[in-house]
Amino acid sequence: MLRLIVDIGNTNIKFGLFKDNVLSKVKILSTPQYRPTDLKTIFKSNKITSVYIGSVVKNIELRIAKDIYAISKIKAKIINIRDFESSFNLSQFNKKEIGLDILAFALFIKNKYKSGIGISFGTATFAVAVNNKTIKGVVIAPSIQLGIHQLNETTSLIKTKSFGQIKNQLSFGKNTNQSLASGASHMAKGFIESIQKYASDNYNIKNVYISGGKSYYLHFVNNMSNVATIDNAVLLGYNQLFRH
Repeated sequence: MLRLIVDIGNTNIKFGLFKDNVLSKVKILSTPQYRPTDLKTIFKSNKITSVYIGSVVKNIELRIAKDIYAISKIKAKIINIRDFESSFNLSQFNKKEIGLDILAFALFIKNKYKSGIGISFGTATFAVAVNNKTIKGVVIAPSIQLGIHQLNETTSLIKTKSFGQIKNQLSFGKNTNQSLASGASHMAKGFIESIQKYASDNYNIKNVYISGGKSYYLHFVNNMSNVATIDNAVLLGYNQLFRH
């Protein structure tokens, strides 16, 4: 059985192929540049039996589901907040506002570790604190990537590489790129430490799990206590809704 999980974010669409509930392959496409023809290679080379779509971008999931059906004749299941209600008590949240990607990350933590803090560094930065069936709350912050772009647009700084292309460091820089890399690293590290301390003090939750497209460049997390990096946590969380 080959299951396709589609995670639609503001910047990228991730297509995760799960064989017997194990993530075997991930294909990443640009959300703004998505075209139906992009799907052909995914379905041509894989014998997919079911498709599930989770999205934080309004209405695009319906468009992609229609394109998938046209190519494969598979009717995709659109993931919604009701799919998570058997796993979490969501009565304290505004269900129209909480992102499905946040819930998917929370579900992954619940099933894998029982409790922990999930932090995603993507187009936006979010943190979610989980203790078994309880989501303690969510923090959302602007992304470091967008901050670097804003600096380039509104200041006299030289045009720098994107956050993902700058080797992160915590030492003081000797040129603009190094200095921005250091600033990005300190901001990310400070965010992690602040969230970790608050969750530890208030909920006795100490372990932090980092994911998201920009997490691969946060090399300093390897030296942080009770912090680990998890690849594709949102895809894994979506898949756990439908594993058998």
